This record gives sequence, structure tokens and C-alpha cells, in this order.
Amino acid sequence: MSRPTPVRRKTPRPYRIVHEDRHLLVIDKDPGVLSVPIPGKRSRNLQELLDRYLESQKRDALPVHRIDRYTSGLVVFAKHPKAREDLVRQFRARTPERVYQALVRGTVAADSGTLRHSLELTTDGFRQQVAREGGTPAVTHYRVLERLPGATLLEVRLESGLKNQIRVQFRAAGHPLVGDRHYSHAEKSEEVLGRQALHAWQLAFLHPDSGHPVRFEAPLPADFERALRRLRSRPKRA
Repeated sequence: MSRPTPVRRKTPRPYRIVHEDRHLLVIDKDPGVLSVPIPGKRSRNLQELLDRYLESQKRDALPVHRIDRYTSGLVVFAKHPKAREDLVRQFRARTPERVYQALVRGTVAADSGTLRHSLELTTDGFRQQVAREGGTPAVTHYRVLERLPGATLLEVRLESGLKNQIRVQFRAAGHPLVGDRHYSHAEKSEEVLGRQALHAWQLAFLHPDSGHPVRFEAPLPADFERALRRLRSRPKRA
């Protein structure tokens, strides 16, 4: 008697296509997936996944910008070099509107504000730090969305766009991101969220073909929403 052939379940895609046309893709990326490959390492990454998706179109996914591996949310890829050139130019000029939601440790007192630091890479080039002298200016604007027991949910707008900028600046301000073990050792014991609480929420730029403004939004992922629900259920301190 022959054995039945096992059914292979397809692994859910770790991304959702928010927008696609002949020129570009706007993707809502899951946390834990790299935006682009790391040379010499075989890690699941969005660029290679999208290359496979675009095989039938005989196109490649050309990265325009990136977000951190454990940050969720919106990322843009171009489908041809001309579109990529235009989009990269916009990001280098810092004209796109990039809005995040971030859950930070502690109570942020001011309803809104701006963080200004100069950042530099550490000697191993793996992380950023606030520079004592020199460095590259980093400017981040924020607005409080909700104050929770032991944490604050923020809307964060990038004026500049340096590596790990939001994570480093809020750590320097005394409000590290919940779950950010890389920049805050105290977060290693955090159980609410197993990664930094950062989501690329809204993105706006000029379309590389029409030149018209386009705007996109990605809802908070399930793990971020669960973390918020858990925090809201905690008793508030008197």
C-alpha cells in the first residue's frame, strides 16, 4: 500500500504589496526580514524574495532605501534603473515624508518635540552613537500619540535618515525603544515585544514617472498591537 504524498504547506510571505505599477513596488515588510542581502550571509531578505516575485515580469527588485531587519513597515523598490535613479535622488535629498510609530520606554513629558544630535559609527561600523565631536547631524521630530504604563507611543518624523537614527536618538534622550536589545541592555529582559518597537507607518514621495505626489500607509503589525494591548491592561501608577 503506497503512502500518501505529504502536503507541503506554503510559508506565508513575510511581506505585503501595498502598491505596484510598472515603475515601482511599495512593500509592507514583516519584522525579522532584511531589506537587502548581507554579503557573505544567507539570510532571508526582501530583495531576493521580490526578485522571485518579479521573475514572470522579467524585472529585478532594485532597492531604493531600507529599514532595519527588526523594524516593520514600508519599503520602496524600483523596477527599472531610471525609476530607481529618481527615487534614490529624492531620498538623498531627504524630500520624502517618512513617518514611523515608535514605542519608547518611560513617559515622554512633552506632547511634541525635536531631537537633534550628531551621530557617528562606532569603530566596528556596526552601530551608531552620539558623537562627542563632528559627526553627521540627525534631526527627528516626534508627537505623543498615547501615554501607557511605563511607555509612550510616538509618531516620529525623520528630517534626516541615518542608520538606526530613531533608536539611537531616543536612547540618548533617556527613552530607548521598547524591546531594543541592541542599544539598551535593560531591554534584554523585556517580554512585551521581542524586537525593537518601531514601525515604518507612512511614506510619501513624488512618483518617478508622473511626478505626482503619492502617499502610502501600513497598519501596525500583530506583534506591535499585542504589545500595546498588554501595556494598556496594566494598572496605571498613582
